[in-house]
Amino acid sequence: MPMLKAINGHTGCSRIEDYLEKNGRALMRDFFNLSWDEVEDKGLDTALKNEVEWALEMDALRHDYGNDTPWKGQRAITFRHYVISPDPSDSIGLEGLRELTHAWVKKHFSDYQVAVIYHDDNKQRIPHAHVVVNNTNLATGRRLHIPNALDMNRSLQEIAKEKGLSAFSNEMPKGRMGQSDPRNPPRPQTRQAIYINHSERGLLDAGAYSWVSDIRNRVSVAKVLSRNEGEFMRILELMEVEVSENSAHAPREDWIFSLADQRSKKVSGERLGMTFGKIALTERFERIGSYHPDVASSRAILSMATDAVELNDIAELGSLAKTVETNARYSIGSSADYGRRIEALQRRMDREEEPRAASKCAERIEELESAMEYATERGLIPERTARNAIRNGGAERWQYEPRSRQNGSQRAVQSASAARQRERERQQGGRSR
Repeated sequence: MPMLKAINGHTGCSRIEDYLEKNGRALMRDFFNLSWDEVEDKGLDTALKNEVEWALEMDALRHDYGNDTPWKGQRAITFRHYVISPDPSDSIGLEGLRELTHAWVKKHFSDYQVAVIYHDDNKQRIPHAHVVVNNTNLATGRRLHIPNALDMNRSLQEIAKEKGLSAFSNEMPKGRMGQSDPRNPPRPQTRQAIYINHSERGLLDAGAYSWVSDIRNRVSVAKVLSRNEGEFMRILELMEVEVSENSAHAPREDWIFSLADQRSKKVSGERLGMTFGKIALTERFERIGSYHPDVASSRAILSMATDAVELNDIAELGSLAKTVETNARYSIGSSADYGRRIEALQRRMDREEEPRAASKCAERIEELESAMEYATERGLIPERTARNAIRNGGAERWQYEPRSRQNGSQRAVQSASAARQRERERQQGGRSR
């Protein structure tokens, strides 16, 4: 039977990377949910895997989500390190070990960054796999939690048995099989940050109005500007978006969004994309290092957004939402940040020999250039990032801005909303007569 050994890591991944790959002793490297993915990049030149700096990628993601800080007074478990050692009697080769390891990783860690390093530096020269799993869930941003470590080994035995390898028996008493852990919700329908289905894409390509896109654009602005749930709800109110909880019987907790003047048209947060779901948004509000524009930029963005809603300027709202999402994705705090991000992508593109990877870099450069042009023309970004000002008071001042703002765009939105309501009542009264 294969053996599974688990080790908790409490530091960055550079040390474990150096340990596993020093002196060229790694037979092979496999990656999941990193800049190379064994599923999505299957069929591409595997030499590209040599460029993957998996430790840096894991450390950056974990830091962005604040998951390298202590948890409940204890040192953070920053990564999990598993060693899968096949039974010598199975005479398993490297490819057989890869199949076993891939199946186990996909079963348990499909939403995590995983690096698998293969060695055969034991006395019998039997290949074994080192599996390093980052502690941050890509779908929720939450830390990795293993409710029952024994279950990890049990599933490995089951997979081994399915592949004709020797394994422990995992037979359980009747009445306990198939029970799910209520603390772990089922996987979301999509892991894409922004999800646009075929129908919506068709409307957008044809230049037609999509109420789903309209809601997404308004929520995009609100989520980037908000530091807590209260601010999020207040800004959505200014944007004329109503929010309710989904059904208590739904498989995943989420918010339902609708336009104030089209209440019959509703869409769940995760249907808009993973970053719009209640789970991801709540994690974002709790994360200290979440991206936010500075106070002046936040006011300008909210003013533009509410004006666009008041004027029903769908195109302007869409461009604004796309820009703030791009700024959040690349942590743009100033005009200079655009140039630095673009230069870094240009250098990477110049080094790329694989057309697909170079094309992705070109798309990201175009995205940043478009956001830079829009933000600069409308004065939405400072020349320099005043990080200390943001940390030392910007959050508090901005926190009460939506509530205390009683003129300008907010008053215009409220007046326009009231006027529309009066017009609807007048029309309904005319029809009844």
